[in-house]
Amino acid sequence: MKGLSTIVLVVATACSSSSSTPKPDAPAAATLTVKNYLQWCSITVNGGTASSAASITAPITGSMTITLAATANSGFELGSAPWHDTAGDHGTGDPGTVTGTGQSAVSTTTVAVTGANKCVWACCPFPDGTGCPTTDQCP
Repeated sequence: MKGLSTIVLVVATACSSSSSTPKPDAPAAATLTVKNYLQWCSITVNGGTASSAASITAPITGSMTITLAATANSGFELGSAPWHDTAGDHGTGDPGTVTGTGQSAVSTTTVAVTGANKCVWACCPFPDGTGCPTTDQCP
């Protein structure tokens, strides 16, 4: 009979109602999105692994400054202002700080974020400087 009492107790406990208030879902984490126009650049975010993906995301935790770096993929160049919507972009793009030359040139810039979603974009044009859009690629 002892075994039957234990089963009844377990079933009664499992079926009891709880008056606790459900906890709200945690707020969605903010994200930095770096758009790489037609994947013509190789981009790093905060010194991470370089990526030629069309879109790279990184979590934003509060107010912070994120360092971005770009190199042109083969067949392209950095151009005069590969970065857009970054700290150094005053309406016509951001050249960043360029080190190196040719295919080994790197443009480094920053973006200040404040805990809300943020989007920036980069474009590495053809060697004659053409190919990049003049319209903002971030929504």
